[in-house]
Amino acid sequence: MAATDITGQSLGRSICLILRKGRLLARGIDIFKASLREFFLPQFQSSLRLHNRPVAVLSHPLDGSLPFVPSLVRRYLGYLSIWLKTLLFLYRTYGEAALRDIERMMTDLVLLYNTSGRVYQRCQSTTPSRRTPLGNPYFFLILLFDPHLHCIPSLHVLTVCYNYRQIRKMVMKFDPQGANNSEAVEQAYRLAVEITETILLVKQHSLLDIGPSLYLLSRLFPDYDDAEVYRFVADLFADNPMVGPERALPIRELILEEYEKIKVDESRRQEQEPIHALLRYLEGYLKISLSIG
Repeated sequence: MAATDITGQSLGRSICLILRKGRLLARGIDIFKASLREFFLPQFQSSLRLHNRPVAVLSHPLDGSLPFVPSLVRRYLGYLSIWLKTLLFLYRTYGEAALRDIERMMTDLVLLYNTSGRVYQRCQSTTPSRRTPLGNPYFFLILLFDPHLHCIPSLHVLTVCYNYRQIRKMVMKFDPQGANNSEAVEQAYRLAVEITETILLVKQHSLLDIGPSLYLLSRLFPDYDDAEVYRFVADLFADNPMVGPERALPIRELILEEYEKIKVDESRRQEQEPIHALLRYLEGYLKISLSIG
């Protein structure tokens, strides 16, 4: 029986799906290794002073216009569970025919980790606005496992926006009219918007992090094009009661401004490597040169 809701899927059964299917298990191991190698290890190497890397400090006055909403921390932590639940949703909806595409989703997540890691290895990034409320166990976990040195690109933004892009692509493949699962595509899109808002409202990212992350996604997956980026940014904080329209408008303008800034610089330099464009962006927040390609 086809599933109709992504968030309603069982996380345990999502993991069991990966464990039961050999090809998915192999890709799951690849994801685990990539996350350790590209995300966690470089941060702890730097925080423990085992490896010195330049660190760009990212901040904008508009960051202070957003409220701090610690109650959203579980949503912030749940972005990977949404991705996992999406795998189960697709399998329950399309069956064995979807396995190759599900495997591709897992391979693409490794690509996101590996590409992000190429930026992190050269230049890390942080924000001065991070907050950790005393006594909150979820923020304590974040503090314990995430030294807050990998803000650009944001793996939250990359993962949830890719998740929407891929579920839309698969629905178009298996159900060209889109009648049966258009609600699932819209749900994946809304989840991407909500989680991107959340990373800002729990003060784990700066507004400056969003545009560069969307740029990288658009370069890795060209069908996530300007139209998708502009639509996505237009919906950020559009219906969020915690951020009124007067505050939301300059926030959206800033995100698009940073997105376009990287694209213009890339075009001017005829840049072939998207990570070079991101490193040049980060270089603007350093007092040293990164000697980019």
